[in-house]
Amino acid sequence: MNFEIWASPEPTVARIDATSVRDQLAETGHEARDADLDLLAGLGVHATRYPVLWEKTAPAGELRLAWAARRLERLRALGIAPVVTLLHHGSGPFSTSLVDPEFPERFAAYAGAVAAAFPWVRRWTPINEPLTTARFATLYGLWYPNAADDRAFGTAIVNEALATLLAMEAIEREAPGSQFVITEDLQAFDAHDSAVETYVAHKRERSFLSIELVMGRLVPGHALYAYLVERCGIAPAVLARVARHARPPDLVGWNYYPNSERALGLDASGATYNVPARERRAISPLPLLRRAHARLGLPFGLSEVHVNADERGRVAWLDARVRDLETLAAEELPVRMLGAWAAFGLVDWDSLLVRRENFVEDGIFTFAGPGATPQPTAVSAAVARYASLAVPSSS
Repeated sequence: MNFEIWASPEPTVARIDATSVRDQLAETGHEARDADLDLLAGLGVHATRYPVLWEKTAPAGELRLAWAARRLERLRALGIAPVVTLLHHGSGPFSTSLVDPEFPERFAAYAGAVAAAFPWVRRWTPINEPLTTARFATLYGLWYPNAADDRAFGTAIVNEALATLLAMEAIEREAPGSQFVITEDLQAFDAHDSAVETYVAHKRERSFLSIELVMGRLVPGHALYAYLVERCGIAPAVLARVARHARPPDLVGWNYYPNSERALGLDASGATYNVPARERRAISPLPLLRRAHARLGLPFGLSEVHVNADERGRVAWLDARVRDLETLAAEELPVRMLGAWAAFGLVDWDSLLVRRENFVEDGIFTFAGPGATPQPTAVSAAVARYASLAVPSSS
């Protein structure tokens, strides 16, 4: 195996509406357990995606770095490279949001301040899954600002792209040579009826939007340029500004789940359905990863490998994803890492955090919650085995 093995906690801090927040770091108990880092080190993994989140570190503007400093320095001592995430499905402190005109500059200032505190960190993910976050918050109304229209979506996704680029510039000033890691949902769509073909084609194109924005590709002639300008109301000057600051990611981390591939069509009553494609055909990330690399040409890996299943099912999913990446590496594609996810479990993701029902999933270790200790699972042994076999490429 010539790619890294990562193991990371689920760190989402999402604003569900104007007043309520779901904090997976607190709800899983990881926030209070420094010893969790020793559990990660016991796996022998190379890196971990680790949160230094805007909402928690600077909720009122003043940096509170004690927790982050303790955790990052411990990871450094343990020999685990942190891939620092600054926003994970969040929208910033209550004083801002994804649709705030000042969001990009405010976020960049935060990123620069964190980098100044930890200039030795080399890999950064400013915003996790920007497209997914924008969709959930501004197209589906699930998270704040709970909108469901194209104009809010366009504002959010462009704000995230500009914020990411300005953040990387600020990070680079404090920590020269830093690497830009972007993570995004790996999506696919089937059209089972001619009535939805145009919409499905749009969704297929849109699946690359967040990455192509930061790459500077959203210029006149791009398939989604007119959509952003005409339907979303984004000024051409704003897109031109994004393009001027463009920076291709050094690494793309794709997140692939059983529901990442969707089937759309009309049922017998004429109603539109949108269901997991696995209900109608076999699914695999292999063609999706090949297509993504052919389009983007960037080094990549799978950054979230997790499935809601028992230990045996989670190990089988992990084994399959390792085989997928080994297949692509054998084809000489630039595979760089596999990230085992939800190290200490997660809660209520079956409702995308909207309902508080304590629907718990184990991850690499068991879900312990506050006040208890995570226990190893069969996934822990599998991750450790793969980490011991990995000899990451130096390229």
